[in-house]
Amino acid sequence: MKKLLSVVAAAALVHNVAVADEVLEAISLSGTDTKSAKQGKVKDIIEKTEVISKEQIKKQQAVTLIEAIEQTPGIDVTTNCSMCGIKRVMLNGMKGEHTTVLADGVPFHSTVSSYYGMDGIGVSDIETIEVARGSGASLTAPEAIGGTINIVSRKAKRNGMEFNLAGGEQGYKVGEFFAEGMSEDKKTGVVISGGYTNYDQYDQDKNGVNEAPRLENQVLSFKINHELTDQDEIELKLSHYDSKVYGGPMVEEQFAVTSFGSTGTANPSFVGGNVNNQYNGDPMGTLESITTIRDEATLKWIHVGDTTTFQTTLAYADAGQDSMYEGTDYVNDDKTYFADIKVTQMLSDEHLLTYGVDFKSEIMKAKSTGFTPTATANGKDDFDYYAYGLYVQDTWTMTHDTELNVALRGAKILTNFTGQFLKENEIDETIVLPRLHLRHNHTHAIVSRFSAGQGYRSPLTFFESEHGLIGPDGFGVDISEIERSNNVSYALSYDEGRVSLTAGGSYTDVKNLAYVGEDGTGKPTLYNYKGRVAVKNADIVASYLITPAITVSGGYEQYWYDEKYKELLYIAAMEKQARFMIDYDANGWNATAQATWVASRNLAPYGYGNRTNDVAGTSPKNTKAPSFATVDLKIAKDVTKNFNLYLGVKNLFDYTQTEKESPLFYDDAGEYDVGHIWGPLRGRMAYAGVRAKF
Repeated sequence: MKKLLSVVAAAALVHNVAVADEVLEAISLSGTDTKSAKQGKVKDIIEKTEVISKEQIKKQQAVTLIEAIEQTPGIDVTTNCSMCGIKRVMLNGMKGEHTTVLADGVPFHSTVSSYYGMDGIGVSDIETIEVARGSGASLTAPEAIGGTINIVSRKAKRNGMEFNLAGGEQGYKVGEFFAEGMSEDKKTGVVISGGYTNYDQYDQDKNGVNEAPRLENQVLSFKINHELTDQDEIELKLSHYDSKVYGGPMVEEQFAVTSFGSTGTANPSFVGGNVNNQYNGDPMGTLESITTIRDEATLKWIHVGDTTTFQTTLAYADAGQDSMYEGTDYVNDDKTYFADIKVTQMLSDEHLLTYGVDFKSEIMKAKSTGFTPTATANGKDDFDYYAYGLYVQDTWTMTHDTELNVALRGAKILTNFTGQFLKENEIDETIVLPRLHLRHNHTHAIVSRFSAGQGYRSPLTFFESEHGLIGPDGFGVDISEIERSNNVSYALSYDEGRVSLTAGGSYTDVKNLAYVGEDGTGKPTLYNYKGRVAVKNADIVASYLITPAITVSGGYEQYWYDEKYKELLYIAAMEKQARFMIDYDANGWNATAQATWVASRNLAPYGYGNRTNDVAGTSPKNTKAPSFATVDLKIAKDVTKNFNLYLGVKNLFDYTQTEKESPLFYDDAGEYDVGHIWGPLRGRMAYAGVRAKF
């Protein structure tokens, strides 16, 4: 048994965020107390990994994955559309499609599914969220240009139930439950969880169209773990997500649909042709309605031997989107299959070898009655994607204070844009990628972490940069290369007594970045940028325990983007940001206050120039975004051992971009759009709720 535990311990220490292993996590060896995890303290493994615990999620009153991660260092959650509320998660300053999202180590979420799906994932069954930044963040997992976000789900530990009910302004409604049960012999555990969340449309300037859409989510999840033997465990998880987004006119969707054409045109129009005035066009002219239904299934078998651990994973996801964009329908079905066989083997006291093979395929089919693709007007964004991977990793304990992880990943990538009239398998590449992590303990309190690695991603669809359709002429795809990245990063951590601090920086460059341009006829087309673009960033995060009950924490981060990269981004990225938080926890009371400050930015390099409020072009939009700050508060009280009451307010001082200018605009060609976004779009929201645990 002692020998077995040593193998498991070693495996746990090198266990990277991309391959969460529930058996190894059952033995608490990470060195991170996730319940009381502090800002500035990272997980005690070789990779720099920030951990968001379920307790932190509760304190933030986060009810979706987006809300749970948006206050994490290195993460910039951007809203790309005021009508449909698309959220993109940028890691280390890289585009949203460069963030690899994993569910218990499975790379379920692609560009297509994460476009709306990130805001549809509930938190009721989340144990922790692990964030690792950089192309080398995930040593053996696929892709990972910006980094990885691994959602670790809860595992049954007892017999009991938990509830969370809340309501507030702006139609805020939350209902969550979590039930867990263990067999008498402790060999079988079952978890059932679910949730419902709702935010109503928000129209601060009262012009008849929203700045933030209605968002309604429902989720149901089932998970069972069973120990077949002392060495074997199987795990099955099933999840169902149902997300509804409705944005645009401040009328019921059915009314907007039935009144289509009542004024003779579906084109958006405002009094005086100015977006700051009352909307007087057809409701369908701004309506964007998106329903996404997603089902997931994951099966794992784990065998722990004397010196070797085997893990086999099979996973399947089916996401269907039924949507309407300003009078034109768009429907797609996106199926993902994943398989992985991994072996972890103790070669000696100094070397632990991990190797394996994996396979991922994604098949997406779409349709629209808005146009019919022809030889000159391509339109469908269908694709077939296949990736075959082979990886090997050695963990070398060089000395008592120094560890080195070196990994190679080989991959065969095939991408066929089946909705376009191009050659078959436009992308057909075989690549080999090195990745490396080095950790050195200067003292028991001071640790250096260095990483370097390469990432990759196959651009899959025009949908990743725009909606799935643009107009009657469709769009084109002119992609022949995968995106390739290089990354180096360094972090220095200090954790001693009352103080935790982590400071670091990274550099990432990308070749063959996918972007939307226009072909010779003016048709929107997805291209590779043949040059390189680069992003540099630096950040520092710290916390200080003033008393056993009071903790203060804060951080600062800054990004430097290539001018060409800014030009190719769809939205203005955050450049400088600071956070401050104070937390009180004693005598059954918890109070948390958090302030976030975002520095001013020049918007012109991001393509925000030549935009106006009016179709005549006489009222130009601002090209400099002002600095701003937002504040969130929450107070909770344990009424009894089983009941907790709380109340809070998000965006306390009611700051929104709309106070300065609308996110709606006309371009220099007189075309209407909805993405002039640089600040918050949803104002102050007070709420109250109750948690119960039995």
